[in-house]
Amino acid sequence: MDVIFLNGPSSSGKSSIARELQGMLDGYYLHIGIDTFISMMPERVNSLDDFFDITDGFYWREENFRNSKVYRICSGEYARTVNCAYRTTISHLVSSGLKVIVDEVTDSVSEFKIWQQVLAEHKCCFVGVLCTDRVLTQRERERGDRKVGSALEQNSRVHQDIKYDYTVDTSKHTAKECAEFIKEYIST
Repeated sequence: MDVIFLNGPSSSGKSSIARELQGMLDGYYLHIGIDTFISMMPERVNSLDDFFDITDGFYWREENFRNSKVYRICSGEYARTVNCAYRTTISHLVSSGLKVIVDEVTDSVSEFKIWQQVLAEHKCCFVGVLCTDRVLTQRERERGDRKVGSALEQNSRVHQDIKYDYTVDTSKHTAKECAEFIKEYIST
């Protein structure tokens, strides 16, 4: 398998699953996500820690969801350019002979389809990383490094209308168990 694509909301356990997979799969897999690219962006372009009047990068928009205040991450022009480079970088890495685990929160089924097109020439397994709202909210609070309410907002749309090759549920299984399920699935 060239690419294992993990898609799910923040705090669903994608990074933990990716680390487990790196330790148990044959061959070497790079683990990369949009957070890697966000960390390379100038701090002044993103408004992810606080609310500023900056909309070129990634920024939060407050929304109401089920009578609760939640936060949706939005992308300005520069962020969309970075996101495009992120996708083509993954494809280039795989074309260069490297295996990759992608850690992603797709914005919608249309973004998921872009990923499918970008990775079409590679052997790829698309995995939905599911988790209940209750567990996501608990993990988000415990982490302390996420905008509380963002995981709930992402969970309401990240899997909508998407057909995966395989799914795992981190509210029912540990990251290690989920990685073992994925390993078994891609081995068949």
